[in-house]
Amino acid sequence: MTYEPDAGPLTGPLFAWGPASTRERLTEQAPEPLLEGFGQPRRVLVAGATGFMGQHLVRRLLGRGHRLRALARRPPSHGRDDDVEWWSADVTDEGSLQGAAEGCDVIVDLVGIAWADREGYEAVHVDGTGNLLLEAQRAGVERLVFVSTLGASTSGSPYFRTKYEAERRIRESGLDFVIFRPSIVYGPGDHFTSAIVDLLRRPPVFPVLGLSRSRLQPVAIEDIADALVQAVERPDLSARTFEIAGPERLEFAKIVRIIASAIGVRRPVVKLPRTLSTQALWMAGRLGFPQPITPDQLAMFRGASVLKKRMNPLRSVFHLEPLPFRVAVRDYL
Repeated sequence: MTYEPDAGPLTGPLFAWGPASTRERLTEQAPEPLLEGFGQPRRVLVAGATGFMGQHLVRRLLGRGHRLRALARRPPSHGRDDDVEWWSADVTDEGSLQGAAEGCDVIVDLVGIAWADREGYEAVHVDGTGNLLLEAQRAGVERLVFVSTLGASTSGSPYFRTKYEAERRIRESGLDFVIFRPSIVYGPGDHFTSAIVDLLRRPPVFPVLGLSRSRLQPVAIEDIADALVQAVERPDLSARTFEIAGPERLEFAKIVRIIASAIGVRRPVVKLPRTLSTQALWMAGRLGFPQPITPDQLAMFRGASVLKKRMNPLRSVFHLEPLPFRVAVRDYL
């Protein structure tokens, strides 16, 4: 769950992002060609292009030769790439979207928020998705690729219910679609590992909020971005929903230890009981402390935090070898 409002203006050109990831190092010298047999480059509208996942996906799509229109509430005023057409719009404002999908073949919807009340989630996840669907239908878009969340359902918190309602609207829209339900996504510029790093660097202890033995299945941004690119390119993925996660089921305390080792820090761990965890997260947010997870994510980690089946679509459908957490984290930390 890495869905957040626009991250604001980018700090530099799209290709000037710090250390290259493990998989991207293998291909940075020359862009990969389109998958054989999947036709010409496509015109893609990326909604939420300045967010964590959006920036990584834009880079991958450009490297594959696709033509991009990037939608954001606050497009960057500097450091733009000449190959990206920026469009200023808010998905909750239907009028601002008119014309955004004109001439596009595919829309990739990455828009979402991690912190909101019920009305806020409804406005962005449900109404915002509905507005994108209307624009897609008006413009004759062929496919909508939507990033939901692992654990989306008719029950649970407003975050998960509104993500599921957005999925339902997409399925009933008549448009072709591909829906992704990822576990927590991590990588350069995320809010998960970066918050853990920040807390580890604040002595004297690291608080584990009722998650010390909870198993998570974090997925690297490189893997989800590559799968999203395939959802843009591959016609055989029509009308399908995929639960996406990394290769390992790790206890949260293990994740913290891996990150601590990667940055060379040692901190004692204080385990808070589950009854206090949600209150502690809300209080930390009010006080301005970094938060690797939200209260809604905490609830997900206690239930739907790993794939229900051992088979991982990253391997069986997208033909990727998911990056191990320890390897990917050390690569960029």
